[in-house]
Amino acid sequence: MRHPFKLLGLLVLASTGCDRLQDDPVFVYGRAEQRDGSPLVGATLAYERAKVEYPTNSGGPPEPWPKPKFTPYGTATTEATGDYFLEMRFGDVQAVNPNQAELPTAYRYRVSRLEEDGAGTFVSFEFWDDVELPLLKTWDARLTLTPGPEGQVVSFEPAPPAPEVPVTGEEANIVTLENEVVPGHPSAPEPVLFLTSGGKPVFHWWGAPSPWTASPYVLEDFASPEVQLRAMSIGEWWFYPLGAKHSPLTFRQEWRTAPLPVPAGTLKPISRGVSCTPVPKPEDPCPWTDGHLEPVRLPLGLPPPVWLTLTLPEPARLKHAVVRGMEGSNGSYFILEGSVDGEQWTRMALTPLLLSEDPIDRGRWRLADQTQWDSPFDGRLYRADGAGLFGETPLEDVGPVRYVRLTGTSYANGNNGFHRTLSSLAEVSLFE
Repeated sequence: MRHPFKLLGLLVLASTGCDRLQDDPVFVYGRAEQRDGSPLVGATLAYERAKVEYPTNSGGPPEPWPKPKFTPYGTATTEATGDYFLEMRFGDVQAVNPNQAELPTAYRYRVSRLEEDGAGTFVSFEFWDDVELPLLKTWDARLTLTPGPEGQVVSFEPAPPAPEVPVTGEEANIVTLENEVVPGHPSAPEPVLFLTSGGKPVFHWWGAPSPWTASPYVLEDFASPEVQLRAMSIGEWWFYPLGAKHSPLTFRQEWRTAPLPVPAGTLKPISRGVSCTPVPKPEDPCPWTDGHLEPVRLPLGLPPPVWLTLTLPEPARLKHAVVRGMEGSNGSYFILEGSVDGEQWTRMALTPLLLSEDPIDRGRWRLADQTQWDSPFDGRLYRADGAGLFGETPLEDVGPVRYVRLTGTSYANGNNGFHRTLSSLAEVSLFE
């Protein structure tokens, strides 16, 4: 029996020949499953499209990719096997550009599935002709929260596997750093843990482990914390259907769990509301100790190393620290030092910020960047999303200190940690 996708090519050949016209139909085949692997039967799937917009080039620093504007395009109903077909006009996929005929106007499409409990998945994709999508199946994450002796324990199942190339497709080749041409597998999804309060980031961890304990230090005194998981995969496949033109498929697939409420925190840091230097403006209170969680840039033009210094009302023996939303050039670690007089400093912590190794090959960073806003359910999902990195650590007991300073450093690519920098921060919290 022929695979359904191969039949599409025969239909196209019979009706249109090999040259596509603007009104010719183009088909996208997919399959949807329940979390237990059974077919998703009789479900209505909506699909949308957005014009592919490119960043403006003014000759200065690279501009960010613009946020796509998806609009409804059609619906499809899953069959008894879970199969579904999306139909488009070729002119709605690759439209004639009256100003530049050799460069058509391209569109990106998106098909999504949101379940009653709030879990969901979607695939956004670009293509030319008949293609087949990754499996549309919600992540059975089984996200749970249980009290533990050291805090709230967050547990979940591993992230979904990377999408498997259909029998009708082929993986695109990539070139490794060693100049070896190899099949470019879709990037491996990894759990991305979001802890928020009032929609603001409390903690964020790419590649979070299970179980993970949200300690009282992390929860601090935030009133309405929630935990959620997301995952993503980026890939490119090629298709050569019978009777139709070959077509690439570049895609982004994401999975998300519903947010799970977390008991409110009750631990107020000793650093709440203390003064700091530098500040954005001389008359400003310290924006990195106010508990508001908004990322704020440090003043521009500070020579390295850049330190943020907090002044406590009186000397205190500190036990723990949490750093939220920290950004800096290659700032993969944070350093905390303490002092009684502001002159002699002793290291209290050298701790990595929470970011796993990058699972996306360099050739696909552009696609990850371009599609970072594609979720119909949530905000952007991008490793360099501007929200910074997070970390927590117990502190070395160096005795009472009144002054504490923070900076960043990196040991990547053989760096010895000398270049220290700090460009933006959401909050730093110190605890007795």
